[in-house]
Amino acid sequence: MASQKNSKWSLVLSMVGVIAFRISYLISENPTLLEKVVIGTFFFSGIALMIGGIILGIRAFKMEKGKLKYLGFAVIILFMISLALPLLLMALFGFGG
Repeated sequence: MASQKNSKWSLVLSMVGVIAFRISYLISENPTLLEKVVIGTFFFSGIALMIGGIILGIRAFKMEKGKLKYLGFAVIILFMISLALPLLLMALFGFGG
């Protein structure tokens, strides 16, 4: 069985990146200066981790066999759909009221 090192790391980085990105929005509605630094750290580290997951996923497509190589991309794609779906629904059906 071929090693799936890139696939596993792609999945881990993608999941941790999505979690860090989401945490950055859940910290506070009216942040203090220290909270702004923490929010920025989570936000940009989440983006960097997702990009790392995409890069390792691309390497896994080229070098590995199996279905695990698709999961890193699937996590990021589902996250992007969850971000875009409310905007699409608001555009189609209005903002309510």
